[in-house]
Amino acid sequence: MAPPARRRGRPAVVDRDRIAAAALQVGPGPLTLTAVAARLGVHHTTLYGHVRDRDDLVAAAADLLAREARWPATGAGWRELLTAWGETFWELAARRPGAAGLIRALPAPPAAVVAQVGRIRAELERQGFTPADALVALDMVADLALDTAAALDGLDRGAQDRAWRDEPGMRGLVAAPRGAYPAKLEIVLDGLAARLTR
Repeated sequence: MAPPARRRGRPAVVDRDRIAAAALQVGPGPLTLTAVAARLGVHHTTLYGHVRDRDDLVAAAADLLAREARWPATGAGWRELLTAWGETFWELAARRPGAAGLIRALPAPPAAVVAQVGRIRAELERQGFTPADALVALDMVADLALDTAAALDGLDRGAQDRAWRDEPGMRGLVAAPRGAYPAKLEIVLDGLAARLTR
C-alpha cells in the first residue's frame, strides 16, 4: 500500500481547541480576537478560519471547558447526583477566573453540557422525577452554582465584611469560599425532596 500523499504548505498553526484554550488564558474581560491571536502569535485574521466572531470565540472556550469537565456518574441517589452536578459547574468556574460569567453570557449551552443534561435527566426520571422537574432541577442547580461563582468573582470581600459588620451570620456567609451556595443548595434539594413526596 502506498503511503498517504503529503499535504503541501505549512501545517496549521491553530485549530478551534487551541484558540479556545488561548481565549480561556486571556480571560473574559479583555477577550477579543486580537488578544487571542496575540496570545497564539498569529495575525487575528488567521482565527477566522476557525471562529466567526467574538461570540463564537466565547462559545468555543465554554465548549472546551465543558468537554474537559468531570461530569457525575449515574448510579447515585438523586440528591448526590444533583450535588455532584453543581460541583461540576463549580469546578468549571474555578478553572479560570471569569469562566462562570463567560458561561452565563452564552446564548445557548455548549453541546457537551446538552449531552450531559440528557444523560442525567434520564437518571433523575428513573428515580421518580417527572421529565419537566428533572430538567428544571438540573437548570436550577447549574444556575445556582454559576451565578454564585460569578458573583463571588467580582466580590470585594473587605467591603462586604464592613457592610455586614453588625450581622455576624451574613459576615460568615460572605467570608466562606463558596458564599451561601452550600446553604442555598440544601434548601433547593429539600424543596425537591418535598416535591417528590407529593
